[in-house]
Amino acid sequence: KRQQEEAVAETKLEDAEEAEKQLMEEEKRQGEEAEAEKKRQETEETEKLRLENETRQQEEAVEERQRQEAEKAEKQRLEKKKQQHEEAEVEKKRQEAEEMEKQRLEEERHEQEGAETKRQEVEEAEKQRMEEERRQQEEAEAE
Repeated sequence: KRQQEEAVAETKLEDAEEAEKQLMEEEKRQGEEAEAEKKRQETEETEKLRLENETRQQEEAVEERQRQEAEKAEKQRLEKKKQQHEEAEVEKKRQEAEEMEKQRLEEERHEQEGAETKRQEVEEAEKQRMEEERRQQEEAEAE
């Protein structure tokens, strides 16, 4: 009976040891699974952050490109405005020079007309003087 009790006690001890072993293995397995899940979540979080960072960098690159394009367009607009202003100045000076030349030619024409009129007046006066001289001479001869 004692041997039987010892055998039962031995079996219970072995069963308890086996149960303890299985419990430790289960805890170890759960620990490993928990560690694997933690690593999976960390990897997922890292990938999420990487994608967010990549997206943000792409958005910043697009914004920078748009900013540069806007700057370039503004620079071109200002350059065009400057060029148009310069062209307008050149055209204004050309017109002023044209107007001055027109005035000069007009004055020259007036001077020439005046000189021609004066010449004709002198010619007419000379003709009248000669006519008067001839008439006086004829009168003197008739006398």
